[in-house]
Amino acid sequence: MPETNKIITATNTITTFRKFKELMLDLLRGYPEYEYFGKFESIFTKTGEKVIEILNNDKIIKLSPVKEGEVKRYRLTPAGIDFAISIINLEHSEKILKYSKEMKKFTITIIIIGGLTLLISGLTFYFQFLR
Repeated sequence: MPETNKIITATNTITTFRKFKELMLDLLRGYPEYEYFGKFESIFTKTGEKVIEILNNDKIIKLSPVKEGEVKRYRLTPAGIDFAISIINLEHSEKILKYSKEMKKFTITIIIIGGLTLLISGLTFYFQFLR
C-alpha cells in the first residue's frame, strides 16, 4: 500500500535534506550567540556558495558584513529559526507516524489474540456442557 504522504515519511532517505537538517539544527543551537562560517561550504562542497546565496535570498540566514580577506559568516534570521523549528516538528511527526503504525499492528495482534482466546473459551464451555 503506498504511503499517503511521502514527504513526511521519506525525508531521512534524502541525503541532502538529512545533511541540511543537521546544519540548520546546529545553527539553531548556537543562536543568537554564534556566527558560523564554512558549515554549508564543507558539507555541500560543490554547491556550498549557491546554498548560502539561496538561504540568504530566502531570508533563512543573514550574512554578516565581510571585510577583505575574511570568510562569509552567517546566522539564522527569525524566518530561519521558524524553519529550524519546523524541521524539529517534522522529525517529531515522523517518529509519531512510525509509532502509530507500530501501535496499529500491536492493536490488531491483541484483537486477534483476544478473539482466539474468546473462541477457545467458548468452545471449552460448549464441550463442557455437552458431557
